[in-house]
Amino acid sequence: MAWPKDSAAAFSGASGQAAVVAELLQRKCNAAIPFVDIGTDVFAFKDDREEVARIQVKADTGKLYRDGNGYSAKFGVPLKQLSRNDELMLFYAFAVRINNEWASFVVISRFALHLLSESGCGSVNEKSGNLELHIQFRMEPKGELEMLTAKCGKFDLTAYLNAWDRLPPLAQI
Repeated sequence: MAWPKDSAAAFSGASGQAAVVAELLQRKCNAAIPFVDIGTDVFAFKDDREEVARIQVKADTGKLYRDGNGYSAKFGVPLKQLSRNDELMLFYAFAVRINNEWASFVVISRFALHLLSESGCGSVNEKSGNLELHIQFRMEPKGELEMLTAKCGKFDLTAYLNAWDRLPPLAQI
């Protein structure tokens, strides 16, 4: 039996979710996947702390730049979800796969992403109802070293690269 045409997105999303869970476990943070997904893909928690992080995972296979100095990825965030009240804090984990491995994760709170979108970060796709983010990842000089940067247009998202410590169960007390 052949896979349905839209199954590639389902497999990509599920593999991104598994990669996020693996990253959490590597940091000694437990993770749970809800049986019913209504906006939270992963719950992150530590058994000895009361904080729980709700995480929505978005995954994309990035596109390498011809010059070899980076890659880009696109993500869609439902505007309805992004504009919700953040009484229950939600985080996004944008997972990028390059050359058959997970290359980057952008970990950002809904609140921070909402503020960025209000300032013009991303573009609204009226048809899908999503905020579309086109993130560019490039190696840039920092002193004698090079460091990976993440930018969405004029907005610098580098502070959110692999920012797992922004999740409440992983934040320093």
